Amino acid sequence: MMTTVYISSTLMWSRSLEEIFDWTYKSGLDGIELWAQHFFCRNYSREEFCKLSALYPLRSCLHSASWDLNLASLNEGIREQSVKEVKRSIDLAADLGIREVTVHPGRKTIGADLADYAGLLRKSLRDILEHGERRQVDVSLEIMEKIPREFVTTMETMEQVCGEMFPRFCFTLDVAHCDSEGEALDTLREHGSRISKIHISNRRGNMYHTPLNQGDYDMGRLIPKLAEYGMPLVIEGLDPGEDFSAAKENVAYLKTII
Repeated sequence: MMTTVYISSTLMWSRSLEEIFDWTYKSGLDGIELWAQHFFCRNYSREEFCKLSALYPLRSCLHSASWDLNLASLNEGIREQSVKEVKRSIDLAADLGIREVTVHPGRKTIGADLADYAGLLRKSLRDILEHGERRQVDVSLEIMEKIPREFVTTMETMEQVCGEMFPRFCFTLDVAHCDSEGEALDTLREHGSRISKIHISNRRGNMYHTPLNQGDYDMGRLIPKLAEYGMPLVIEGLDPGEDFSAAKENVAYLKTII
């Protein structure tokens, strides 16, 4: 079975750009999901990234800054800064020649009327979408996990929030955000034409983004079914260590499946 597999740069948090590119290529993967916050925190060089992109035959997508941000915040200052950070991520993608950015939709601040948050989020998303179109970067909205304060947790809610903008976005399915393997597959069957990529990691109860072979889901059965849809699979996680141990474990396991 042939499929395209990317790995999140956050699984190699402490490493240089060159080490990330080199390890990804030597591991036989197809690309890197670069996290904007990782790039900014580590002060990576745009020039070096472009040089490495030309040197290594790897594809790239970008995950927008999302930590500490809320595109639907009741606090206007936080909401406006969140939009600025996402637009900054889009600018980074454009500078690096990357044509898709994944964006987390906003969440509730408190348990107020959902319509209020939907309206605030729609305004933020319009600003972000128009900026992406100006920079010729596609915006892929991620379906979030079902935890308190998150409300954009299904494609149906995503369509309601986006309104008439819905056809201008693409969407990212995160398997760990689904409450069952069946939910992930149902979402693909019903909305596969709108989904641009699939984030893959496992989960253990309410602990999200565990290694592929450590969690509640039978990834040996699920991943081949996901791969049938022909979308890029992106291995996600966070590892601040120096030895790539989580990345190595994930890739070794994945190679036993596909």
